Amino acid sequence: MVAANYDGVAPPAAASRGGGVVLALSSLGDPWGVQLTSQVRQDALCTGLSTLVLTDPRWYEHLLGAEADAALLTAIDLEQDGPRRVRSLSDRTRSGLVAFSAQMEPERFDVVSSSPVPAVHRAYARLRARHDRVHFLAPDLRSRPGGVLGVPRTAAFVDAVAVHDDGPAEQRMRLTPEGTRGTFEIALDWLNGPDRPSAVLCYTGYQAVALRLAAARAGVEVPEELEIIAIGDVPAEAELLGPISYYGVDDVFARLSGVVVDRAVERGDRPGRLHRFDWEYFPGTTTRDDETPRSSDDR
Repeated sequence: MVAANYDGVAPPAAASRGGGVVLALSSLGDPWGVQLTSQVRQDALCTGLSTLVLTDPRWYEHLLGAEADAALLTAIDLEQDGPRRVRSLSDRTRSGLVAFSAQMEPERFDVVSSSPVPAVHRAYARLRARHDRVHFLAPDLRSRPGGVLGVPRTAAFVDAVAVHDDGPAEQRMRLTPEGTRGTFEIALDWLNGPDRPSAVLCYTGYQAVALRLAAARAGVEVPEELEIIAIGDVPAEAELLGPISYYGVDDVFARLSGVVVDRAVERGDRPGRLHRFDWEYFPGTTTRDDETPRSSDDR
């Protein structure tokens, strides 16, 4: 799928590569991707640049044939040959590239380094201090290399289970279809079943939202009967039943948008830069923490 937002004003031809800002996202249905797109579009419009969103795996082919002022390449670490293709694009095009990767170092392209692995370990330990069993809600990623066990967040959960000597990690995992609706349906069955969890780490913010809504439908009290922590930011407008506790990057959308739009505005060849985004804990109303839960106005 390819979607475009265009402001009707072309950037100056002499200064621009002419492709605007390209966002290569794994999914447009994820609230994280929606909020990032909204932020980048707003910031890009101020510079006279259009925004193009790619949500299929053919970002490499697209950018080979249509140069961009800047392109943000997400999920690089999760795609087969992702790092190699970034380097190939850097060699073969003039697009200003920003790779979202915890594995790569900047070369002729920028790198945003933001690993969720330490956050998963801290989140597991936080919940494990109050619960004998901590579960993991994750999308079924069988179409990706290595499946769900091959991605850093899941691998970190498996490691955390082993560190606490909590038995086979696979018995603590519940896989769902990608997307909020499928997650909600699986979560509702889970909460109404005999093996209802009391503490769950969620692979993404949108899964935490779906689990929170399923708990409300099932009559499960949060956080008294079920504690939830998301790995990744939860957009405030998606938190219909109150702020969800999560590990994420403070002001992530504005910061990430700033990196990409600045790369587009500079337009000239320059050495790549490394941008480190560190994760921290933001308590909400889905955990029994001592910290005072934040309000949506604090987001």
